Amino acid sequence: MKTIPKHTRNKTIVIGLLAAIALLSAAVLIVSQWGTQQSAEDAGCKDNCIPAIVKAEVVGPNRVEVTFSEKLASFVPDDLKFAVPTGTWSELDPKLNRFLNVTRTETRTNERNHTVASYELKETLQPDGTWAAAKSRDPKNVKLMTAKYYLGIRAKDVAQADSLLTWQMEHGGWFKNMGAAYARPWDGKEMRTELFTRAGEEIGTIDNGATTNEMIFMAILYDETKDERYKQSVRKAVDYLLKMQVPSGGWPQVYPARGNYSDYVTYNDNAMTRTMEVLRLIADRSYPFDTDVVDDTQRSRVGQALDRGLDYILKSQIKVGGQPTAWGAQHDPITYEPRGGRPYEHPSIASSESVAVVQYLMAIPNPPKAAADAVQGALAWLEQARIKGMKYDMKTPIGSNFVSDPNASTWYRFYEIGTNLPIFSGRDGVIKRNVLDIEEERRNGYTWGGDWPQKLLQVAATTGYYENRVYVRVTGTDSRSESGHPLAPGKLVKVTGKQ
Repeated sequence: MKTIPKHTRNKTIVIGLLAAIALLSAAVLIVSQWGTQQSAEDAGCKDNCIPAIVKAEVVGPNRVEVTFSEKLASFVPDDLKFAVPTGTWSELDPKLNRFLNVTRTETRTNERNHTVASYELKETLQPDGTWAAAKSRDPKNVKLMTAKYYLGIRAKDVAQADSLLTWQMEHGGWFKNMGAAYARPWDGKEMRTELFTRAGEEIGTIDNGATTNEMIFMAILYDETKDERYKQSVRKAVDYLLKMQVPSGGWPQVYPARGNYSDYVTYNDNAMTRTMEVLRLIADRSYPFDTDVVDDTQRSRVGQALDRGLDYILKSQIKVGGQPTAWGAQHDPITYEPRGGRPYEHPSIASSESVAVVQYLMAIPNPPKAAADAVQGALAWLEQARIKGMKYDMKTPIGSNFVSDPNASTWYRFYEIGTNLPIFSGRDGVIKRNVLDIEEERRNGYTWGGDWPQKLLQVAATTGYYENRVYVRVTGTDSRSESGHPLAPGKLVKVTGKQ
C-alpha cells in the first residue's frame, strides 16, 4: 500500500484549509452535483494517512457499495450511517438526523486491493442514489405559502377563500400587502390595487409573495372542498403568471406594465425566483397542484415557461472580464443587463437576490452544464465578496452600521460591478462607499448588508442540494487501516448512481 510522509500530509491539510477560506471552487470543495472531486482512490494513500471513503454507489434497489481509499485491517459496519435530510431546501439546513435501516453488510477487496463494504438497506433507493421520501400533503408544511391564510378550520378557511375570490382582478392577479382587506369580501367599490396603468387598468404583482400565495391557498382549498370556483381561480392566476412573463423569459414585478423600473425583470426580494419555484410545483405535480386544479395543457405551458425562465437566468448572469459573477436586483428584459430600481438602488451585483437564484439553479434535477457552471461561478463570487471579521448591525447606538466581529462574516447588499466596492445611496441617488455617509432615514430604513450567502456556501461545500439525497456519515472510529488509523468521524459522502 502506497504511503504519504507525515510532512506531506500536513502540507496537504494546510492547503485544504487555505482553499476553504479563499474563493470557493465548486470543482474542488463541493461534494455534490456541482463538484468534481479528485478521487482519493486515484491519488492513493500512504503511511500514517487517515483512511477515507472514496465513493458510495447504488448497485441495486436496496444495496450501496462504499469504497475506501485503502485496504482496512478491520472494519466495523456500525462506523457508518446512512443519513437522509429532514430539512427542506428552502431552509438551507439539511438536518441529517434521520437514518436508513441496514439489514446486512458484507466486505470484499476490489482490483486495487481497497476495501469495499456492501450495505443492504431496508429502504429502496433510486438508481441515481436518491430515495423516494414520503411526500407531505399537510397544508401547513407548504413552505412557499408565506401568507397566514390557512388555519385548518374548514369554515374559516372557506370564508378566507371566498373573500380572496372577490379580490382577484380580472387578469387573474392580486396585489400585495392586503392581508387585512383580504380577510373580508371586496365591496365592489374600493380599490383592489394601489397601481394602475395610464389607461386605468388594474395592476397586479408578484412582489412580496403576492398572487403566488393566493394561488397556493386556492389550490389547497380546492383539494379539500372540490369547489370549482377555487379551481378556476387557480387556473386564472396561472394564466396571469404566464401572460406576465416577458418574451426573453423573465418575470417583471408587475403586470400590466407600470411604465417604470417595476417592468424590469425582477430578482429583487426574490420575486422571479419565488414565482418559478411555485410554478415548479405545478410542473412537477407536487402538492397542492397534484390534482386536476391545473389541466395538462396549462401544466405543459408552465413547463415551457420554466425553460424560458432558466434561459433568462443564465443569460442575465453578470460577467466581469469574461468570468461569471452573480445577478442584479433588476435586469433589462431585452438586453439582460442589470438595471436600477428606486433612486438608491443602482445597477449592481446584489448578494441577497443572488442567493435565491443559486438556490433555484441547484434544485434543478439533472441540470444542464450551463446551469452547473453558473452555480460554480456565483458561489466563487459570493465567497470572494465575503467581508470577514465584520457584521451588519441595525441596532448600534448610531443605527445601522457595519461593526467589527472576529467571528462573523457579512456581505454588502450591493456591489459595484467590476470593483466589488460597496454601493450605498440615499434618496438623492448619489453613490457613497460608507453607509454612515447617507441620510439617517435611508440608512436605517433599508437593509444594506447581511449574512444571506452564509448558509448557502456552507451547504454547497458539504451536501450540495440535499432533498431526497442519501449520505454516508462516519459516526464511529472502531474500523482501522493497516497502519492503525481510524476513519475520520463526521465525514460525509453523498450516495450516487453507479459511475
